Amino acid sequence: MKIQFINALLGGDFSAMDIGITQLATIINERTNHDAAILDLTFHTKHWQKYLVQEIKKFKPDMIAMSCNTLYMQYVKKISKFVKETFNLPIIVGGYHASMYPKDTLSIPYIDFLIVGDAELSLPEFLDKYEKGKSIEKIQGLWYKKNSLVKGNKNGCFLKNIDGFPTPNWDLWKDLDKYFYYLGMLYVIGSRGCPYRCSYCDAVGIDKAVKGPYFRLRDPRAYAREIAEQWEKYEKRGMRLAQIFDQVLTFNKKWVKDFCDEYRKVTDVEKHGFSTFARIDNLDKERLKILGKSGCRLLRVGIEAGSERVRNQIYRKNISTKNIKEIFKTAKQNNVGFTAFYMLGGPSETRKTINQTINLARELQANRSAFFVYKPFTEEGMKQVIMHGGVVDQQRWEKADNITFDAVIKLKDIGPKQIEMLQYKAYFLTFGKRLLQMIKEEKIGYFTKLATYMTRGLKDGLDYHYLLPYYHIYGYNWVKK
Repeated sequence: MKIQFINALLGGDFSAMDIGITQLATIINERTNHDAAILDLTFHTKHWQKYLVQEIKKFKPDMIAMSCNTLYMQYVKKISKFVKETFNLPIIVGGYHASMYPKDTLSIPYIDFLIVGDAELSLPEFLDKYEKGKSIEKIQGLWYKKNSLVKGNKNGCFLKNIDGFPTPNWDLWKDLDKYFYYLGMLYVIGSRGCPYRCSYCDAVGIDKAVKGPYFRLRDPRAYAREIAEQWEKYEKRGMRLAQIFDQVLTFNKKWVKDFCDEYRKVTDVEKHGFSTFARIDNLDKERLKILGKSGCRLLRVGIEAGSERVRNQIYRKNISTKNIKEIFKTAKQNNVGFTAFYMLGGPSETRKTINQTINLARELQANRSAFFVYKPFTEEGMKQVIMHGGVVDQQRWEKADNITFDAVIKLKDIGPKQIEMLQYKAYFLTFGKRLLQMIKEEKIGYFTKLATYMTRGLKDGLDYHYLLPYYHIYGYNWVKK
């Protein structure tokens, strides 16, 4: 059988490639008798129907697959409708949203099958049986339609052992070189899930929906070797940074030490840097020292709010402002930088608390500060909004496809447009200094490089709303060598 994975992204954000479908497509190609391809719409949004028809006709799949992310469900619906009406191909989906809401997802009339939980074992089994016309009713985690009724097997599972899978083959992405030009990054992951339960994150919902341990770690030394292999394969094509997507890479101190020890052995850490997510309460002097010597250029951390009440009582981070300041100071001493993430306009927020967030960001002076607008993607988040007197603007909410722009909540003393104005203020006060430094360093070169980046991006069908900030985050000087 031939299965074609569609990266259902039509909103304009080009900041990431889907590791999940890359892993699954690689497994199918390397360990089964089936064939898999990836159809990425990111650089073809202006004429996506034409491109989709072209690629499907070229590959001639027997089945279409998509990963469901709550942010992009409007695109999953639109694409699945077009595929079904144009080619009448069976469609199977998986991913976070599908696992948490299987009945709702499968009620979409164009979707035929759904897998809950990890699909590395269940998807190949499904393809084998479907191809031979055998019963699929006992495949773990599989949901399907029978006589217009939605049926589901036992809940899917999280695989305990996530070692032993083949290295994801990023050559399956036809526009890989474009990603390298605009972002300079390759995505890698050595764990799955998260042990924390922040109120705004899907970790709570996915953990309840699927059996088995949600947070799992790979062998740290094998993971380090995999990243080194990717550097060897892709550095000449434009890879400038290993973008580690582990949600809490720094959670286990011994694991971090083993990973960093091996990474120093197998690659040149001065040339082959990485960036990773972390939590402030997972960091200490010892871990920061190890990371600083092992190629860690930037730690991506969620500060979320300047108000400890909002950060800890609403978002459940349980991290003090004092601790944040201490870790930033220690990291600087070990030449480790930060990308700090903040959310504006969440449950119970006021103008005062949003300004506290802006002031804290100015004080911390992270290498990069990102100010997202809060969106209630979890059930708990929605309950918190209502509990604290907020109202969701339904018209804005239905169009929401990102966490970067476009506020959707009206709070007691501030509405969506005012939240967006405070977001502009936050960027002006934190990014202005860095922008002036860029212009001082590059002079006219800053403007010519920006013009080239923007012109090429617009030609490739990308949205200027994303091109402009991503140039300054990734395109200008992502890693100082």
